[in-house]
This record gives sequence, C-alpha cells and structure tokens, in this order.
Amino acid sequence: MNNSQTFSSPFLHKLGVLSLITIVFFSACRENTILPSDLIPPIDNINTFSQDTFTIITNNVYQDSILTGGKRNSTQISSSPNLFHALGTITNDPIFGKTHANIHVEVLPPVPNFSFKSGTNRVIDSVVLSIPYRATYGDTINNSTQTFKLFRSIGTFSKDSAQFEFTKDTIDNTLMSQVAVNLKTMKTDSPLVSGVKLIPQIRFVLPAWFSDSLEAQMTLGTNGAFADFSKYLAWWKGFYIQADSTNGNTIGFFDTYRTKLNIYYRYINTSAQPDTAVDVFAFDPNICNRFNTITRNYTGKIVQNFINSTAPAGDSVLFLQNEPGMSALISMPYLPSFENVIVNKAELIFYAVSYNNFTDTLMYGIIPRLQIFQTDTIGVDNVIPDYNVFGSNIVDGKATQYSINGITLTQYKFAVTYSIQRLISEKNTNFRFKIMGLNNGYPAAYRVILAGNKSSNPLVKPQLKIIYTKIIK
Repeated sequence: MNNSQTFSSPFLHKLGVLSLITIVFFSACRENTILPSDLIPPIDNINTFSQDTFTIITNNVYQDSILTGGKRNSTQISSSPNLFHALGTITNDPIFGKTHANIHVEVLPPVPNFSFKSGTNRVIDSVVLSIPYRATYGDTINNSTQTFKLFRSIGTFSKDSAQFEFTKDTIDNTLMSQVAVNLKTMKTDSPLVSGVKLIPQIRFVLPAWFSDSLEAQMTLGTNGAFADFSKYLAWWKGFYIQADSTNGNTIGFFDTYRTKLNIYYRYINTSAQPDTAVDVFAFDPNICNRFNTITRNYTGKIVQNFINSTAPAGDSVLFLQNEPGMSALISMPYLPSFENVIVNKAELIFYAVSYNNFTDTLMYGIIPRLQIFQTDTIGVDNVIPDYNVFGSNIVDGKATQYSINGITLTQYKFAVTYSIQRLISEKNTNFRFKIMGLNNGYPAAYRVILAGNKSSNPLVKPQLKIIYTKIIK
C-alpha cells in the first residue's frame, strides 16, 4: 500500500445561535516561574480573578517568506524527508481565489565518476523522471485532470541559501516532457513497469536528446559531467515542473525527497550476452536542492478587500491559510498597562464562521491546526516561548468541534500563559500575536474563516481569557 492521502473537510458547520464551551488548560506562571496546574488558586474574586473582556483587535495580514527549500539560519529545509512539495493549480476558490504551485528538484548519479554497466553496444531505451505522490488537496469531487510540464533548470540555487515560496526558477523554455494527471484518482493509480506495480507517482518520459546528452558526457570521461558531483550539477542544474496556471481546482503533493531519474538501457555484457539494466540518479539531501514556488492571487475575491488591513478598530472576519497566505494579527493595546499580576492561565479563543454556509469548506477543507507567533510593530516574527515551556500539545491550536442544540461549532484555542505574563510584566507595547495554518509539510493546503473582533455576533468574537492573582503589596 502507499502513504497517500486526500485532504477533505473533517467538519460540517452551521452558523446559528452559538453557545460557548470552555475547555480549560491549566498552565501556571508566577513572573518567570512555571507552577504545576494543581497549585493554581481557585477563583474567589478576592485574590484570584477570571476575566475574558480584555480588548483585542484583529486584522488580516498577508504572510509570505515561507522557506520551501535550501537553508535559512540553522534550518536545512531541503533535506527534511517530511517536506512535500505542492504541484498544481486551484483556479477559483470562491473565497480565497487562485493558488499556483511549481517545483524545482535536482538529482545526482549514485556515485562520483559514474559509469554505466560494463559492456558494449549500449542503447538507452528510455529515461524517466519519477516523483512519488503523497496527497491531494482541493476539489476531488469533480474532474481534477491537470497538465504538468517538465523543463530544464538553468539557474543555480545553492542548498545552503534560502529559497522561499516567491523564489522563481530560471529555465530553458524547451519543453522536455508533459503529462496529464488526474489528481482525483492518482492515489490509486499505480503504474506497472516491467511487470512490477509501483506506488502512485508522477512520471515524465524524457526526450531522446537527453539520452544523447548523457552518452556525450560519458564519452568525455574526466572532462565530462560524470567525473564528480559538482561537475554534474554544473552541467545539469535540475528540473523544473510547471503546472498549467489556467486549469484545475486541485493541488497534488509530491515527495520530491524521493525523486528518481531512471535510465533504462540495453547492452552486450562481458559474457557477450544481450542484457538490460537500469541505473538510478536520485535526489541526494546532502548535496542536492529542491524548492517550491507558490503564488496566491485574490483578485476579485472577498479576501482582496482585507489584505493587510490597517483598520484601527479591527476586522469583522479573519481569512487564514496555511503558509504562504493570509494570517491574522492580534493586538492587545491595553494589556501592557494592566496592573502587575500573576497570570495563572491565559487562553486565546477563535471561532470559525462562513460567508456561504460552509459549502466551500466541504470542498476545500478547514485548517486542522493553527500555529501562533509573536511579532512586533515592524513585523519581526518569532516562535512564542510557550511552545518551549509547555510544548505544542498544551499550546494547542487544533480545530475542535462540538454540537450544541444540533449546531456544530468549530473552535481554535491557544494556551499563551507565558507570553501574556511576560507582556504584562515587561509592559511591552510592541508585542503582537499572529496566527495562521500549520502546514506540517504540506504548504498551501487548507484555509479557514474566523470571526474577528468587529463581528456583529458577540458569541463568536475572539476572546482573551485570563485567570490571574493580584500581588499583595
């Protein structure tokens, strides 16, 4: 079996008269000291208080600069086996518009100074570039056939530099190969090669001139591309896979870490007998690079009116995507002036809403887990310390659903005790939160609409709930 999956909506939603159920995570903090949850004092409104009316302001903001390849600081993303690259196009998400994703990937011979099997009269039958399929996101109900084209990359992209979703490949415009792929059925489409059933994958048959080029480089010996890895990458800098930008409502995810260039050939072996062989050039995480180019286009869609909102009073709705894409900025303008207290527990809570009764969500799915950053007034993002102090399971951010009087409600909750304690203690007027989808190795999948602080429905407005103890002076 294969490890493929299809992204679809895990939740059905209805927006009506909503009630609030609070799930409590107890994470205690006294200044910079973390206390066990059983030491949190009970709420008595004398010394310990609970308050969920702190003013928060929410605005939409576009979040770019997601690392899709290479290296940034100490993060070598290109060598992560759990990063899968997006390929395909969603042309008309009714709320979030268009998404287009292309791939750059490199391969190397199995060893330096590579040579084909010993023998004579070698004839290359075919060369096939194959990349395993991993998952599908988008419209898998209707026909999802898209055409993917293969080109030669001519730009140099070091694995030790950073490539982001906006990094564009430089290519030779000569089309090498193209294939029509039905992403709706691909997870069950296992190709048969030489009688062997392979895992679902995308396969490009390369042209004869590429085989001739391989032979020519082999003939050059130590002066050719096969002499060592650096010479090979100087000769063949990689492949660029381009999705049709005008067709489709689905994105496929492919395991570029396991990219293979399969060279099938016939020859006369050293026993003077006809023989066949296959040599495999592959992505080498120690030397090769790979990255994703992803573009979002919100033209003519509702989101366009909310991009990088600067409304002082906040927005009524928040449009969130997995990176890259829309995120939400959360400001707490009065909290830095709040009296010094011991924050026993602090939670941020958000609720999913819809423009069209969630019919689009049934097709495109809802973000299963959000992530939260800390940022500032000039847009410098950092991981909140709560992740290191409490762990991601306590910080949470997962979508949860529950039913009240037949109404299904989706809620996202973050435990941010440590961050709120520091904000109050340090009187940090530059502190902001930012939230968006956690891609978990699948960039550009999923989206959700949340109620903002200017929502007309008070039951779904974002909440900052704090349990705190006053310091006796």
